[in-house]
Amino acid sequence: MQRLLIIHTPDPELKAIAEAIKKGAESQGLRVDLKNTKDRGTGVSFYPYDLILAGSSVSGIFKAKLDNSLASFLADAKRTTGTDAVAFVKPHFFVTNKALKKVMAALEAQGCIVKNFKALKNQDSAFKFGENINI
Repeated sequence: MQRLLIIHTPDPELKAIAEAIKKGAESQGLRVDLKNTKDRGTGVSFYPYDLILAGSSVSGIFKAKLDNSLASFLADAKRTTGTDAVAFVKPHFFVTNKALKKVMAALEAQGCIVKNFKALKNQDSAFKFGENINI
């Protein structure tokens, strides 16, 4: 069974989007784990996962600001090099594309290979995205 890890920042709206992605992915038979970046612990290993999804809340109107906990969580993660990844954010004014680039850069800084990126407006779009994930 293929495994998927969804990492999200503590924002309640982003958590709901991450949970919707999880439900969509589980509907196609994937085994999915959900991690909040505030629950850092000793660092999670990416080794058992076939795909990593990482999302962050975004603030700012003209300059994208990500939640700092995402970069810290990724820095503590183990066996990240060569892992396939997807970046996602909730659209926010004019900074959506910049925010996606920053999430992708955070993943790439850990050696992950970013295969896709997506701005997810609501739980419905997140569920559909989860249903269509290809590993």
